[in-house]
Amino acid sequence: MAVMARHWSSLSVWELAAVGTVLVVAAVLAPLPLYLLALSVFGLPHVLWELRWIRQTYQAQIPSWVWLAWWGVLGLQAAARLGSWLGVVSAPVTLLVDLLTLALLFWVVAALAWRWGSLRAWLLAVLAACLGVVLLWVVNNGDVVAVLVLLAIIHNFTPLFLVSQGQCFATFPARSVLAGLFSLPLLLIAALWWLGMPAPHTVGWWMPSEATWLQQHLIQGFSAVLSGVVLAQCLHYYSVLRLLPTTLPMPAPRWWLLGAVSASALLTLYFLADFKAARQLYAVAAGFHAWLEFPLILLLFSGLGIGKARVE
Repeated sequence: MAVMARHWSSLSVWELAAVGTVLVVAAVLAPLPLYLLALSVFGLPHVLWELRWIRQTYQAQIPSWVWLAWWGVLGLQAAARLGSWLGVVSAPVTLLVDLLTLALLFWVVAALAWRWGSLRAWLLAVLAACLGVVLLWVVNNGDVVAVLVLLAIIHNFTPLFLVSQGQCFATFPARSVLAGLFSLPLLLIAALWWLGMPAPHTVGWWMPSEATWLQQHLIQGFSAVLSGVVLAQCLHYYSVLRLLPTTLPMPAPRWWLLGAVSASALLTLYFLADFKAARQLYAVAAGFHAWLEFPLILLLFSGLGIGKARVE
């Protein structure tokens, strides 16, 4: 097992360069096929791998009542999305529940950060409370879809903020590696926009959900943004499936891998049979893990770090 752990935690500059190059080329030449392949094959695995990483890394450093509150709120979001897949909850209601549950998650963070006692934590508590109020205002007065599209795009970059300052991927500082990788989508968007790359003449259910909204609102540059968003999503998958687990002392046990791979294979088959319905079912797990990331990142900004004592 020690040999397996050393092999799993190894990482080279060549691997990072190769992955970045291949994904950039694929995102430019075939962004939609790349999106379909990545989502169908790696969507659910990345959710399961990330949830395991969060549990192994941060579970002991956050009070139990916070986890229970988060699970309860996330359960409401999951129930709404599951109801949408079953056809018993309308899409507008599901979107509203998404924003309301995220607001509740922010307010839980505000409550914990306020108890923390430091000036930094108090400022974070005020920020988290204000973010919750802003989301509540959006539900009543704003463009709900636009906010969810923005959150979906931001979510692709969350691995950069989930790691602690002292964490490393093998011998490489984790934040430096992730900063380098996630600069690629921004550079790609800027380059393609400057070159005036023509947009793909296609619409339909196979488009990324945020891309459909962007296509309707971007007169120019849609193709550049589409390639950048797909590249960021693929880098998110790579970071979660390959890089984050190297910070753990041991790879996942075989029984866990067997269950995760089996569930992922079944969902991949569902994608092949009915992509639209499968994406709705996948959205249950995807929303759960994405909404968990945002309050956790806020807590990390408030001073939570690896190796610190648990706060009660």
